[in-house]
Amino acid sequence: MNRALLITVFAALAGGISHADSMDWITIDTSSLPHGTTGFIDFGFNGGFPATATISSFSMTGGSLDSSTVSTFGTVSGQLPGTVTLDDDNADYDEGIGFGSSIRFLLTLSGTPAGTIGDVFTLSFFNNDFSGSLLTGNINDGWLAQFQIDPKTGAVTTTAYADPAGGASFATIQPVPEPAGWFLLAGLFGPVILRVRRRT
Repeated sequence: MNRALLITVFAALAGGISHADSMDWITIDTSSLPHGTTGFIDFGFNGGFPATATISSFSMTGGSLDSSTVSTFGTVSGQLPGTVTLDDDNADYDEGIGFGSSIRFLLTLSGTPAGTIGDVFTLSFFNNDFSGSLLTGNINDGWLAQFQIDPKTGAVTTTAYADPAGGASFATIQPVPEPAGWFLLAGLFGPVILRVRRRT
């Protein structure tokens, strides 16, 4: 087995298409917004088979949340900056936010794929009166990031939408490898790594 194949397998385990149950770190660069900008953070989740979306480890740099503005629809529990869980019954969570330089949280999608209709989780930021979206060029839906779960395989396809000018997205999505994947990697390719080191 050569280095190229080793790198390919490592990439598949560490950062490829994830599956339900999947975990992803989402980091949003909000530093381009004018100082003092306020609006709303919005999570949405809906679909065809039972699943949950859990937001945890929420943190902000230089910003603040307004707990008095929390609004939910569907089955939602919890409140930021604590853990928030949404069922896929067109659930929606909104909370007022004063933007700083960045936002980061862990998204966990859990469920057993079934049927023919997949599930979709979305992240959006809106201005104060919900008349427009922020930080995204996805004008029609206003989404900054989207996670689509395939109903047959459970594979999660992630999309970070371009900025309003068509450039790189302000959102970065980083999959968290499953522990089983790391153990498989260590067991199968540990000896290969050692051999490569000995040859160099």
